[in-house]
Formats: sequence, structure tokens, C-alpha cells
Amino acid sequence: MTQSSVVPPDKHHAGVPTVTEEKLMVAVRVRPLRTDEGPRIIHVVSDKMLVLEEEADNKRDVLRQRRINDKNYIYDRVFGEESTQEEVYDTVCAPLVGDTLKGFAGAVFAYGATGAGKTHTMTGLMTRALNHLFTSIAESEGPSAYEVKMSYIEIYNENIRDLLNPSAGPLELRDEGSSGAPVVAGLSEVCAKSAGHVAELLARGDRARIAEPTQANQHSSRGHALLSVTVSKQEGGCTQRGRLFLIDLAGSERAGLRARRLEGAHINRSLLALGNCIMALSGGARYVNYRDSKLTRLLREVLGGRCRTAMVAHVAPGAAHRDTTRSTLHYAQRASVITNRIERDVVETPMQLSQYRSVINDLREEIARLKLKMKDSRSREDLRAVEDEMDEKQPENAEHLKTLREAIVSTFKQQMRLRRRLMELDSHLLGLALDAERQHAAISHWEARFNRLYKPINLSGSRLSTQQSYR
Repeated sequence: MTQSSVVPPDKHHAGVPTVTEEKLMVAVRVRPLRTDEGPRIIHVVSDKMLVLEEEADNKRDVLRQRRINDKNYIYDRVFGEESTQEEVYDTVCAPLVGDTLKGFAGAVFAYGATGAGKTHTMTGLMTRALNHLFTSIAESEGPSAYEVKMSYIEIYNENIRDLLNPSAGPLELRDEGSSGAPVVAGLSEVCAKSAGHVAELLARGDRARIAEPTQANQHSSRGHALLSVTVSKQEGGCTQRGRLFLIDLAGSERAGLRARRLEGAHINRSLLALGNCIMALSGGARYVNYRDSKLTRLLREVLGGRCRTAMVAHVAPGAAHRDTTRSTLHYAQRASVITNRIERDVVETPMQLSQYRSVINDLREEIARLKLKMKDSRSREDLRAVEDEMDEKQPENAEHLKTLREAIVSTFKQQMRLRRRLMELDSHLLGLALDAERQHAAISHWEARFNRLYKPINLSGSRLSTQQSYR
């Protein structure tokens, strides 16, 4: 969801105001009751009010009878169990499709627990909205001035998947500044030509969605799906752009399998972040934290931006779903007080823009052709220069190689001579060492013998002369 420059608020285009303030439209749809869900606790009183029965235990409590009564909920529209897809579309989505052709942004998202019928409703709304869109374009005065593009993504376990190109892998969600809407990098945007082409794309995207059997539904969607349709129209020197977002939120439940627990944790986290944003917006908070989940970051423009938004809350009428039904009705009631500032998206385009584009394309082609030609000529010249240089230096290289080989052989011979001379010197030194050892041994032997022959003799009690003592 991206933003672009718009016409100032004080201007009008074709009698349509560019800036208005509207509250978020909230509708509640009650699906048919199943036999295994217990007694009915939801009663549709009128097309704007329904009643949620209190618990049976509280009714039997005499002390709390006066304090607890059946809860009444009032919304913009309430659809009973007998409501049809055409009725829901005509009331909720058809006005947004008409505004999309006028350059406004519209969004419809389904909210509720698992098994409440969200995917059933959104599938019907998507098909009817796109058929209505192409029918209106075909019946307009200049159908060739319109261009329709669509993208289809799914948020599963906090990873963004391109349903029109599932092999692309997880996509990255990037923020364009503090005020700009986030952009999904690498998302494929297909140009739709007709209602049949759109139906084929939707079927391909629905087949790529992740769905698993759960306790509440045998074919439960385990990710949040977001279909984005962009309608552009050239009007004189301006480009009018309208956008339509159709969002099918996943519902969660408690499950025993570990894989289901992981999915439920991610779904609960994103729905909790969405609930916190709804509570903050309904309470008039100055700061709303959209960054807790990728879902809330993508729905920033839908909830608190410049988009005309409708919320369809889905509930089950059985007593087995009392807690989830009460929670859904509570959040839907809080969302009904959210106000968005609606702006018409018209981009001012110079009259000569098409000419500039053609000149730029011609220059780019010329630059590419010249670069390729220069590269080819330069590569040929470089190859020829290298070959010539190798041919010129081949005799010199051979002579130099011969000189190096002779120098290496001479050095090796000299090294061998020096090693042989060193060995001879080592042998001579060893002989000299042995001779020195023999001389030292002879000297030691002679000294020992001399000491025995000339040792003086001392006799106790007699005094001899020197000659006698040495005799």
C-alpha cells in the first residue's frame, strides 16, 4: 500500500470532494446454526440490532438476575442466517467499488473466529467486486483509459507469500519513511484484462493458500489473505488512482498438534495486535502501535489512514461458541467509532510526460547499443594486443627461461660442493677431537705416576734429613 501526491484538500474534481471524514462501517453476519453447537444464543432483532443471551448458570443465580441481562448490540448492518451473498455485497462492497473508479481507496475485511464463515463471505465478495469493476469500466465513456492491476498475498506464520507466484518464497515488508505506507518488496502485480482473467487469477491464488482441517472447520484457512486491486485512469494531465483491498483474516482455535499450536500462536499474536490497534483507535489514542505484527503494518491505511473501510464480523449462533462470539461482537462495536480521513488520490501529470518517456526510452536504448559496441571493439583490441605482445616476447621469454634453468643447475652444483666440503671439515674436526682426548689421557696418566714416585714420607717420632726422606 503506497501513497502518492494528491490534489490539495480545498480543490474538487468533477464535483467530487477530495477530502471527507467517515466512520468505519461495521456489519455483522450470523452463519446458520449447526446441530452440534448447542442452543441458539444469538437472535437478530432487526437489520441493525442483535441480542446475545446470557449464560444459563447466571439466569439461575437469583443474586445476579437483576445485574445481568441479555446484551444488545447495534451496528450499521446485521445480516441474519438467511442472508445471501448478493445482499451482503450490495450493502457492504458495491459502494466501495464505485468509489474505487472515482479515485478513492476502499477496503473490506472479514473478522471472526475459526469456522464463522469469513472465507465463504470474502470469496463471494471478491468475485462479485471484480466482475462489477470490469462491467463498470466497459460501460464507461472511455474504457481504454483504465488500467487494472491486482496482487494477492498471504501472511502465514508472520511470513508474506505471493499467492500469484508461490515459488518466490517469503517476501520482505519495507517501510518507506515515517509517514509512508509499507511496501512488499518483490511482490508481483498482474495486469488484469477481463473478468475471466481475474477469476482465473483468484482461483490460482486460492489454490496456493494454506488450509488445514481444524476442530471447528474441515477446510480452515491458516493465514491472512489480502487481495489488492489498483485502478488507474488518465484524465487530461492527471492520473487518477483508486484502490480496493479485500482481506480475509484467519481465525484461531486451541489445538493439540504442535504444528497447529505454532500456527495458532502466530494467528493469535497478529489478531491480538489488530485488536489492540482497534482499541487504541476507538479510544482516540495519540499513538497507535502498528508494528507488533506484519498484519497491522499492512492494515495501517485500512484502519487509520485515508481509506473508506468496512468490517464484516462473523459469529456463530451456538452456545458452544459463546466466548468467541462475545469477543467478536465487542471488537466490532469498538471498531464502529473509528474515523478515517478519506482522500481522493489524483496525481498531477505534465502534458508532455508521454513524450518525455519516449525520449528517455530512446536514449536508454541508444546508450545500451553504444555500450555494447564499445565493449565488443575494446575486447577485440585487447585480445589482439595480448596476442601480439606474446608473439614479440616469445624469443625473449625462451632465452630468459634457459638462463634461469642454467642458474638453477649451477646453484645446485655449488650447494652440493659446499655440503661435501662441510662433511670433510666435520670429519677432520672429529679426528682432532679424538687426538686431543688421547693426549689428555696420557697427560693424566703421567701426572698420576709422578705423584706416586715423588710423594714425601713422614715418620712419627723421628726427624730425617731431606736427602734421607727422598732416598
